[in-house]
Amino acid sequence: MMCRNLLLVLILVVGAYFAGTMNLLPSIPFLASSILSVPSSTAPSLSSSSSSSQPQSFAAPSMSSPESSSSLNPRVIQAQQQQQLSDPIQGNKIGDTDNASSPSAEISLPELFKKTENSVVQITSTRPSSNEVVIINGREIPQNNVALGSGFVYDQEGRIITNHHVVSDVEQVDVRFVDGDTYTAKVVGKDPYSDIGILQIKDPEFFKKGVTPLKIANSSEVQVGEQIIAIGNPFGLSGTLTTGVISQIGRLLPNDVTGYSIANTIQTDAAINPGNSGGPLLNMKGQVVGMNTAIFSNTGVYSGVGFATPSNMLLKEIPVLIDRGSYTHPWLGFTAKDLSPDIAESLGLARNYKGAAVVAVVENSPADKAGIRGEVVKENFGGGQVVSSGDIVTKIDGLSVKSMDDVISHLDESKKVGDKVILKVNREGKNVDVTVTLEERPTGSPRLISASSQQQQDQDQGQKPEESNPNPPLFQFPKIPGFPELPKIFP
Repeated sequence: MMCRNLLLVLILVVGAYFAGTMNLLPSIPFLASSILSVPSSTAPSLSSSSSSSQPQSFAAPSMSSPESSSSLNPRVIQAQQQQQLSDPIQGNKIGDTDNASSPSAEISLPELFKKTENSVVQITSTRPSSNEVVIINGREIPQNNVALGSGFVYDQEGRIITNHHVVSDVEQVDVRFVDGDTYTAKVVGKDPYSDIGILQIKDPEFFKKGVTPLKIANSSEVQVGEQIIAIGNPFGLSGTLTTGVISQIGRLLPNDVTGYSIANTIQTDAAINPGNSGGPLLNMKGQVVGMNTAIFSNTGVYSGVGFATPSNMLLKEIPVLIDRGSYTHPWLGFTAKDLSPDIAESLGLARNYKGAAVVAVVENSPADKAGIRGEVVKENFGGGQVVSSGDIVTKIDGLSVKSMDDVISHLDESKKVGDKVILKVNREGKNVDVTVTLEERPTGSPRLISASSQQQQDQDQGQKPEESNPNPPLFQFPKIPGFPELPKIFP
């Protein structure tokens, strides 16, 4: 009897074993698909083949995830990743940063263009003028008064960023997107000194498009040699991409329109031509590191040297421009020249002594009120001129000054009206600290102010002022038939 019972138990156990095995068979493909979707040290051949076909920035779901078995299927996972890759780059708010800082966050040029082209626009403005001329950002063509440029979407409120010289002298412009849709935008903010303009579209039809703003990066992190791309509308050719590298950073860009230089600009060899003004300069993550602003050229077209307003300047000024419509720049009120080795030796200084030698101080300026001294020119008994050196600025707020460029860059990047700066100056061989309270930059070109001051001095001395252009263009271009000679630094 006991043997019969043992035999019955054995039959039941064996039956249960085979029944359980049969129930598990449908789950085997599920387990295999899970192994394919998760890198595993126990299955190197399967995980390596799977990971090589998936971007590193998108991790596959874990085995412990509560998702259904259908979501763990390799085909489903791949489709989800493709959907994530096709999503547009998310919009930027002031001060936003990108967490994806690894090289794997960079994307290919075709993919980058697809993600950003809808956010880059062509701007057409009609200038009110009795003289009908076409102005393609610096070059005039008779019989029209239309200016062409580029811009990019800044936020979800319909704001567009561009160059001031694209929208100067107008109150509204036409903004055309890559799909051909055109909207009217109002000019809501201008800064001629940094060459920044802000437009705003309020057409309800525009907001239905759901255009994604471009993300703005930290321009202080860009490096010489880094690959970048420029997107714009050169010569009216919409949606044009060019690529190159960062050629140099921290350039001081002369601005013929205002007479004050634009600080900390980015130099690039990406092709920038008339019509590119205001378009974005992007890194390989699709983030804005600058706004294409100017070219250096003897013909008015691309010659391998372009300049972009840095994104950090945009982030600093745009909130103020949106709020007030204008931006006030801090001002010291003196002009200076670089200290050459010969001048340094003539002053009894080391040949490689670094600093900015103050030439002239504007009367009643912050520098004048603080006691900064400029050059003094006197005549000796023989009728010759004797020049007494003024202060030599060697540091500003503890930062070394190699030239006046360093002073201007520090003011534009880190200071505002009402702030104080400490200038360390070499005054007749002694180091002196001078505290200056910054004031608002006066309107008008410093060259005109300087010329007016010189004319006044000439009149006081009974001399006839020379007939000259007090504000000559910084760069002279050869005369081209049909193109009047004007400053043509801006593309």
